[in-house]
Amino acid sequence: MVTTLKNTDYAHVRGFNYQPSHASHGLEIWGTDFQPSLMRKELWIGTQHFPGMNTVRLWLSHDAYLRFPDRMPERVGEVLDMGADYDVEFIVTLFNGWSSYPQLGGLHPQSLREWSDGALYREAFEPYVDRILGEYADHEHVLLWDLCNEPLLSVQNRDGLADLEVDRSLVVYRFLEQVYEQVLSHDPTAPTTVGTMGNPVAVELFEPIAEVLSTHPYYAWNRGDTPEGLGETLDEIVGFANAVEKPLLATETGWGALDDEKRAKILDVELSALDDRNIGFTAHLLHNTLVADGHREGYGPIYDAGNMSFVDRDGSLRSHHGVFNDYC
Repeated sequence: MVTTLKNTDYAHVRGFNYQPSHASHGLEIWGTDFQPSLMRKELWIGTQHFPGMNTVRLWLSHDAYLRFPDRMPERVGEVLDMGADYDVEFIVTLFNGWSSYPQLGGLHPQSLREWSDGALYREAFEPYVDRILGEYADHEHVLLWDLCNEPLLSVQNRDGLADLEVDRSLVVYRFLEQVYEQVLSHDPTAPTTVGTMGNPVAVELFEPIAEVLSTHPYYAWNRGDTPEGLGETLDEIVGFANAVEKPLLATETGWGALDDEKRAKILDVELSALDDRNIGFTAHLLHNTLVADGHREGYGPIYDAGNMSFVDRDGSLRSHHGVFNDYC
């Protein structure tokens, strides 16, 4: 029996994670090679293929801020203002804990251990959070402030997540607790979330600092996952959300494949499971990109996640990927 979400404040969310097509690292995207006209074009393409798209998850770059502390926040505002043109809201992701090849940039275990407490946190991270929230805490097109994308990958590999216990003494939790308190000090209009793995214990771990719970449910067919297993995991996560009386959102979903038809079948499994449980979602990824897992062969290394993009490099819709529209 399917467990349905009681708090459906975000059940309407239908959207995508977005990385622009021209770059593979956050320092390029928001710093050395910022291309707002390209981003505007690719968001427009998204609205043409997916008329029900109402949300875009943006990944900011602390690395870019360190190099361009004045220009980078202004660029964030330029993109957020595009929300008015395309009738979308943004989930703004402040930090990133996921790593692949090529590197996107973000947090790593050593930097967190050495820089996450006290005076060092204030020197390395506080100016960035204060500048972004100081400028955009009340921006009308911010739906959520995502403190960090997949923070557990900063301290623990994928295989260990199944045995993870709720341990809020973890360095990454203590770090994000400080980020959370700093975000709240700006009294933002939009609530906080933490875009964590599709693991019930991970969702529970970050619940105290996530006003909206968030999870990344993937049907990783080539890692032994099953549709039944995905449903059981979602039921457990929804049960927890109902118990703590909080809304829940899937801020990533859409495991990849190089074959277009195979990928569409994966999406159908995932999106139907979410829709059945009243869970809104931002799938991964809107547009072909040089960022890891976002391209076909010939544009960078291919991991077992394959190609997770919905729109090809020329702006055309990947075959069969209109399945997204069946859930809008």
